[in-house]
Amino acid sequence: MNDKNQQQDWGSPFDTPTHWSLKMGPIINNQNKSVYLSVVWMLGTITIVSLAGIIGLSVIGKEIPQALIALGSVAVGALGSLFTHSK
Repeated sequence: MNDKNQQQDWGSPFDTPTHWSLKMGPIINNQNKSVYLSVVWMLGTITIVSLAGIIGLSVIGKEIPQALIALGSVAVGALGSLFTHSK
């Protein structure tokens, strides 16, 4: 009884012939199209509002908060991610 000395073989996620991400299918279909469009609109609005805030604060000579820059950057990155995954 060497249960402590036996190693369990968990395998590898790449043991299957195709990787799991290849089996996902299209991201946009008829069921989640409205959710996808609303997320794109919200992220676009956040991007435009943060850009307008950055420009507005720089025009009047006030300091631009780092959170505003970070929020705009994250929104642009999320939009880029959504657009590259939609085929």
